Amino acid sequence: MSARRLVCLTLCLATVGAGQSLSFGASQSASEFYNDMEFRRQRDRAEQMLVDLRKAGQELEVLTQRIARRFDAVPDGRHLQLSGQDLEDFKRVEKLAKRVRELHGARGDGEDTQPLPADFTARIALLARLGVEVRQAAEKTSRHTLSVGLLSRTTRILRLSRSLRSECSRSE
Repeated sequence: MSARRLVCLTLCLATVGAGQSLSFGASQSASEFYNDMEFRRQRDRAEQMLVDLRKAGQELEVLTQRIARRFDAVPDGRHLQLSGQDLEDFKRVEKLAKRVRELHGARGDGEDTQPLPADFTARIALLARLGVEVRQAAEKTSRHTLSVGLLSRTTRILRLSRSLRSECSRSE
């Protein structure tokens, strides 16, 4: 028995078992009923992914803003040693950026060839700005669209976060 028929049979038995009559409607066959159920399931899954995408975008923005505030007073040209919390925050930024990419249908880390700012403070400011832009792009996205800008920004965030983490780890 195919998985499709098994799901349809399970739904039918659950409906009858719950005391409801099994009625496909006057103009709806069993296969149309199944197709309608499958469409609704896919739509609900896409809507949930959109909610999760927006939530991850908001979390990413909050975290990048918090990191920017923490390093706001760093003098130019000074190398820092990151605390354990800082390292965890950068790892969380990477995880959230990957999550946004995954929820938006991308695989892997992507490729970013634009040069990064040389200054630590400029990198932190860019990270914060990109966090805001990702959240804004996630808010504008629907379940029917694909935002290349969102994907390119998350790719850049991944590269920036790794760069900042490795730079500060080397200066220990």
